[in-house]
Amino acid sequence: MQNAQNPYIRSTLTKLNYFLRFGLPFMLLVVFVMSGCSKRPLSPRKQYGIQDQYPETWIESNQRIERFVSIYRKNTHVRICLQRAEQKGYLHYIHRVFYKYRLPPELAHLPILESCFDTRANSGSALGMWQFTKATATDYGLRVGWFSDDRLNWRKATHSAARYLNELGRRFNYDWRLALAGYNGGPNYLDKIMKNQRSHNFWKLKLRKETKEYVPKFLAMLKVGRERYPDLFFQGAPRYWVASR
Repeated sequence: MQNAQNPYIRSTLTKLNYFLRFGLPFMLLVVFVMSGCSKRPLSPRKQYGIQDQYPETWIESNQRIERFVSIYRKNTHVRICLQRAEQKGYLHYIHRVFYKYRLPPELAHLPILESCFDTRANSGSALGMWQFTKATATDYGLRVGWFSDDRLNWRKATHSAARYLNELGRRFNYDWRLALAGYNGGPNYLDKIMKNQRSHNFWKLKLRKETKEYVPKFLAMLKVGRERYPDLFFQGAPRYWVASR
């Protein structure tokens, strides 16, 4: 009883009671609000499962990219390719196929660089819209023979391109700069280069000229397409992803 009358104990109990009634609820409210603020809404890519480790890749800018942006702004290559794709309805079909593999929609425009959406493009060793070599074509289910060649069937080739790009994405941890370099130069070549140079940074790798320029060329074409020909540059997202679920 004597301890209960101690002024120090009474003061401590009063403060503790005040804290429990007013201070603790306030602190819990602050924690609740802050935790809610930290939960940012998912981006459309994550929401719909698009496999993309570095989505900033598609709007990246540096000297190597801008060099080709300047070139493509001065000629009509990108416009001609996009017009062909629009007239033939290629991009809508490619987007539908690529979404099944949750590939970034930007990859649907890769034929701008590969063939200008020419289904019969022939570079000697590679053929068709996706410019498959004979070996890669057969590896991904296309029949290549004297009398028929599935590389010229753009619909079949698109499904094979989606599977190939999907495998490249997994192989290079969905760093699409590396995956695209692998598409051009071959994944084994790129693996060897990265191992020898001990780097996984595309921009720092010393590559042969064609592969070194392949990625900045494609990113430059995307930029010019978005900026100068928005009516032709069918991006297919995010409304497209919703419709395709």
